[in-house]
Amino acid sequence: MEGINVADNRDGTYRVTVVGQLDGKCQVTMTIGDRPIPGCPAIIPVIKGLVKTIGSEGSAEGQYNKPWGVAINKDRDIVTADRENNRLQIITREGKFKKIMKFKQFKKPFSPRDIAISSDNTYYSLDDNNKQIVASDENGHVIRCFGQNELKDPYGIGISPVNGNVYVTDCGGNCVRVYTQHGKYLRSFGSYMYGEGQEQLNNPWGVVISTTGMVFVADWLNQRIHVFNAHDQYLYSFDCQSGDGKMRCPMGIAIENDKYIYVTTGSSMLKFGSSKFVCRIDSDSDGLNYPVGIALTDDVPCRVVVADTNNHCLKMFVQ
Repeated sequence: MEGINVADNRDGTYRVTVVGQLDGKCQVTMTIGDRPIPGCPAIIPVIKGLVKTIGSEGSAEGQYNKPWGVAINKDRDIVTADRENNRLQIITREGKFKKIMKFKQFKKPFSPRDIAISSDNTYYSLDDNNKQIVASDENGHVIRCFGQNELKDPYGIGISPVNGNVYVTDCGGNCVRVYTQHGKYLRSFGSYMYGEGQEQLNNPWGVVISTTGMVFVADWLNQRIHVFNAHDQYLYSFDCQSGDGKMRCPMGIAIENDKYIYVTTGSSMLKFGSSKFVCRIDSDSDGLNYPVGIALTDDVPCRVVVADTNNHCLKMFVQ
C-alpha cells in the first residue's frame, strides 16, 4: 500500500477512507455510522504519467527559452530558471502566468541555471554567467549576492532543511560548496580533481538535502548518485546500468519524504527507493529532450514538475 487517507465529519456520522495502491488504483470506502454504503469499497483508477505540458518556445509571458531549474514556492506556484530568457518565471500549478523577475544590475546578463527557495520564501538563484548566487525576495528585489570568490562553474543549488545552509555543486571545481543564507562561505567537499573514487565527483550537477541532512549529488560523468552525511562524509553511491532504470548522466534530483529519489537524465526521469530502482516516470512517447530541473509538489498523489530544456517547456507528471 502506498498510503491511507481518512476523513471524518465533525459529529462522526460518516467516514471516507482512501487507500492508495502501487498498481495505480485507489480503494475508496465510505461508511455511515459503522455501516459501509452499498457499492463499497469502490476501486478507482488513478491517472499516472504525463498530465500537462506548460509553455512553448519564446520570450513572451508563459513561454520559455532553455528552462533549467524549477522549484515550488510558499504559494505552491512553480518558479523556473528561464535560462536563455535571463529571468525567473512564476506560474501556478495549473499553468497560469503570474510573474517574471529580471535582474539587470550585474556586469554580465543574469543567467539562472537553478533555483532554490528557503523556508522564508527567499529565492536563491544560481547565476552562472556572473558566477554567483543571487538572493532575492518574492517581488524580485535583490537582497544580496555571494559566491563570486569561490564558484568556478556552478550548476545546482539546494537548501538544507536541517540548518538552512545553501549547497552549490561547482562543476568546474568538482565539489560541493556550502554557504550560510547570509552568504558566508563555510566549506567545500568532494575532490577538486575529478575521479571515480568515493570522495570524488566528476562534473556534479543537481543537489538535494534530506530532512536528516544527507546530501544527494547527481555525479554527472560518473553516472551515479553520490550520498554524503550531514558532516560531508561519503556514505554510498548508487546507479542503475540496465533497462528502464539506466542512469545516463544524471542531472536534476529531488527527494520525496526522505523515501524516494527522483532523477532526470538526458532523456528520461527515474525514481529510486533509497538506492534501489523503482520505476521510470516518463515514457518514450512523452518526448523528453534534455530534462534538467525537477521539483515535487505536495499533492497526493505527488506531482513531478520537470524542465524539459530542449523542448522549451515544463512537463508535469503524476506519480
